[in-house]
Amino acid sequence: MTFQIEKETNMNAYRKLTLFALVATVLAVSTPNARAQLLEERMRVTFSGPVEVPGDVLPAGSYIFEALENGHLTRILSADEKHVYATLMTIPDERIEPMEKATVILGESPKGAPERVETWFFPGDSVGNEFIYQKTRSSKNPASIIGAFTRETGRGAAETAKGAAISSEFLAVHAEHVVVNSGVAMAHALKYLVS
Repeated sequence: MTFQIEKETNMNAYRKLTLFALVATVLAVSTPNARAQLLEERMRVTFSGPVEVPGDVLPAGSYIFEALENGHLTRILSADEKHVYATLMTIPDERIEPMEKATVILGESPKGAPERVETWFFPGDSVGNEFIYQKTRSSKNPASIIGAFTRETGRGAAETAKGAAISSEFLAVHAEHVVVNSGVAMAHALKYLVS
């Protein structure tokens, strides 16, 4: 009878150790995948002529488009990533079929004006990032309209970017705590199981 109880206790200890090892493995494996996923949310785009983005005109050349905040922001960087041209708010643009390759959709512009970048998609995605442009034109001074729109867009983008930076820092600190504390928890579990 005593032998049976010890055998069950050893089986329970083995199950606990196996479960703990499985959880630790899942935590260890999932963290690098999340980081890799964030790094893939960028694409290189080359324009043969100037193009318009909200509040700016980009000259012909290569740029990096980077999705931030789950696609609610797009950062446009120089090809060498040393200069940020713009951080712009975007909304989801959904297609029925996923795009086979990285795609930038250009919209019509008034004669003589550069084409405007409307939406961009990652390869294999059916949901892209659509830039937000001012829809109506009025008889007001265009400089005041552009200035007000840029201030409001800039303020919103700055607040969102600030939140993104704080969120990233928060996640990084807590991910570090999870890794450190999982090691401590494993040590305690092994100590408990051995004794």
